[in-house]
Amino acid sequence: MLVSKYNINTGALLDVFLKKNRISKAVLGRGIGRRSGLSVFQYITSSSMQTGILLDICYALKHNFFQDMAHLLPADFTVSEDLKSGKDLRIAELEEENKVLKIQNEILLRVRN
Repeated sequence: MLVSKYNINTGALLDVFLKKNRISKAVLGRGIGRRSGLSVFQYITSSSMQTGILLDICYALKHNFFQDMAHLLPADFTVSEDLKSGKDLRIAELEEENKVLKIQNEILLRVRN
């Protein structure tokens, strides 16, 4: 299989997570509907995997490996505005609210003077 020169080793990410959290391959296998421990072994020894499989693993382990990979990308990469995280959306809402409050404050100060 041809691997990109920018490849993020998803198998290694998964392996480190499993070891750190003391989760067995058998437990993960059951969580993603793979009875054979061989499947999970193949995932952790492979440098890449299909996103659908990784998504199943994310749900089974309740961990966002996609975000882990995103953090490994250069900081200057763009992010789609409509796909921002809940935290980013909340910050944007608060910034907008702050603008409105500053305008209201200016108006009140002018009325008082």
